[in-house]
Amino acid sequence: MIARHSLIYVGSRGIAAALNMASVAVFTRLSPAQTYGSYLYLLSWALVLYGATCQWPKFSFFALYDEGRAQAQIGTVVRILAGSLLLAGLAAGLAAALGLIAAPAAGAILLLAVGFTLFEGSTEIARTRLKAGAVAASVLCRAVLMLGLGSAVLRATGDPVDLALAIAASNALGALPALITMGPLMRGQGSRAEARRLIAYGWPLVLSFGVAALAQSLDRLIIAKTVGPAGLGAYGAIADFLRQSFIVFGEALALSLMSIAKREARIDGMAAASGVLCDAARAMTAIAAFGAVFFLCFDDLVVAILLGPGYREEARRLAPILILASILMMFRSYYFGQVIYFTRTSRLEAAAAFATLITVAFASLLLIPPFGAFGAAVAFAAGQAAACFVLVVGAERAGTAMPLPLADMAGITVAALAVGLAISGIGLLPGGTQLPGIALRLILLGVAFLAVAWRIDMLGLAGAIRRRLAA
Repeated sequence: MIARHSLIYVGSRGIAAALNMASVAVFTRLSPAQTYGSYLYLLSWALVLYGATCQWPKFSFFALYDEGRAQAQIGTVVRILAGSLLLAGLAAGLAAALGLIAAPAAGAILLLAVGFTLFEGSTEIARTRLKAGAVAASVLCRAVLMLGLGSAVLRATGDPVDLALAIAASNALGALPALITMGPLMRGQGSRAEARRLIAYGWPLVLSFGVAALAQSLDRLIIAKTVGPAGLGAYGAIADFLRQSFIVFGEALALSLMSIAKREARIDGMAAASGVLCDAARAMTAIAAFGAVFFLCFDDLVVAILLGPGYREEARRLAPILILASILMMFRSYYFGQVIYFTRTSRLEAAAAFATLITVAFASLLLIPPFGAFGAAVAFAAGQAAACFVLVVGAERAGTAMPLPLADMAGITVAALAVGLAISGIGLLPGGTQLPGIALRLILLGVAFLAVAWRIDMLGLAGAIRRRLAA
């Protein structure tokens, strides 16, 4: 079950990631850095609005889900999400009325939040009920729509607000496969008892997710106001690409393995979930280690293919520190951050969010004025490291730490470093940077990754293949 379930999630997320990377490549060629930066500024505020109002119910639902009360829980969370969207609308309207932001921009920010809520809410309900096919269909549908609608809008108008509206529509329409699958349950009656349970668990998340969203976007907001939209465009393009690369696969692992681990813990306790959580840690380490080697060894090639000419020089300069930041964010969000679903309390997430915000704010104010986007990258990495530290220490004190197979994780890292050195050595040889040399280096990296994935039985695929061959 784990292999099939995880393969659907990881496969769909992998294809969607490729489409999302294609979107970045197309968008940065169809728009100058200033336009793309202005769009990222709107997107950053939309993520803050969504995090502060509409994000917490889906996490509370996942933490407290019980098959025996599924219809009442789903009906209740749908109503809570509707109320959260009303609050988001009031906040956006107030900001426009006070002149803090132009009305068209406020409308685009609100619609982005609506799109995020529809997509994330529906897919969270579907993945909690282990409906992998519906989630995969929604993920792929959204990715295709983002590329198609976003490209069409940039060609037609080139306006950042219009691009934001296209992305909002892509999220809303992408939610349809999950909504159709879960439709009958989502029409269930709400329950005051379920609402009290969801709110009792999730109220700390109302603040912590808003704080976390601000912390994740603060570096971009400061860049936009100090360096300008053009500087944000280059910084955001390479940062989003790297986040897609690491976060997408980290998220896919969490969507599959964490759902299974949560079910095991709910039925038989934390000890039963430990094996699945260790598998997730090994898989994330492999993605982080080999992904870092790939980007560090092939950064010139990746940036040249991905980004338009106006983005490339800054992207190469920022890549190493943003790789580290992306890896830390993956572990923070999709491994260590998952501990809140096993401790039965969400206060630890609030502590991690505040640690992130304080660290990012202090480091951004200190580093962005003299170093620009590079300082923002350092600040973002520092914020993710601070959150990881809080989650690890807090979970240890709570007595429910996420298990870490350190020996295996170290072995995976050593293997990645060894192949990285070999690839770098080939690159120094005559012809090592020409097409045959590049192909040889890529094949070597791919073979090494597959060998490690087989050794650790990533996602249970090796075990499934062995069983099939033995049958």
